[in-house]
Amino acid sequence: MKKLILVLTVIFMAAVVNAAEYDYGVKEACYNPQTSFWAAKKQTDNDVCLTYSGYAGSGGFSEYRYQDGKLAIGPVTNIEFITDGNFIGINSHDLKFVKYLYNDGQVKSVFLTEEEVQKLYPDYEIVKISQFKDNELTISKKIFTKKKVLLLNDTRDSFYKYTYKPAGVNSSGIKPFVKISHPGKIVFSHYGVDTEIFPALKIYVKNKLRG
Repeated sequence: MKKLILVLTVIFMAAVVNAAEYDYGVKEACYNPQTSFWAAKKQTDNDVCLTYSGYAGSGGFSEYRYQDGKLAIGPVTNIEFITDGNFIGINSHDLKFVKYLYNDGQVKSVFLTEEEVQKLYPDYEIVKISQFKDNELTISKKIFTKKKVLLLNDTRDSFYKYTYKPAGVNSSGIKPFVKISHPGKIVFSHYGVDTEIFPALKIYVKNKLRG
């Protein structure tokens, strides 16, 4: 019985890790000038380390500060992670991804290309905001299967305080990601409204037999 419980625990933990994709929520990011790599903790005495600091009224955006308290990264993204030596940030409100670069005492952000985002999330089909026509888009998925979609914003539009209906399609809480299991309509809207100022995005999902 104990062995069965252990096996089930391991399987559950593996499922959690898989669902998380990456270790989101970086509390410290350290840059190594020799390797030009970022890490979640200090590797050498020469590393430049930034510490996360959240504050009330930030709108949920992150700030990172140098050891002397000086601001290094302002409110650009609200979710961050480190992978393969890169410090990545997600603006979950605007559906955009950036890479943080350190150079000559300053940190700057550069938008990731579609190819770079796809490499980070190979299991997801990328759908760009520019692909919507009159704020509507139809996508197909193979019947009896699930589909992962990543909304990538290649426009100047912002989607602050937007949420999904049904809410279950975005279980991670990181807004670019949508997991679809059934045909139907998904509405991404600002408090449920659909106006000229806050237009809702509508995704129609259709089943197909093949492909």
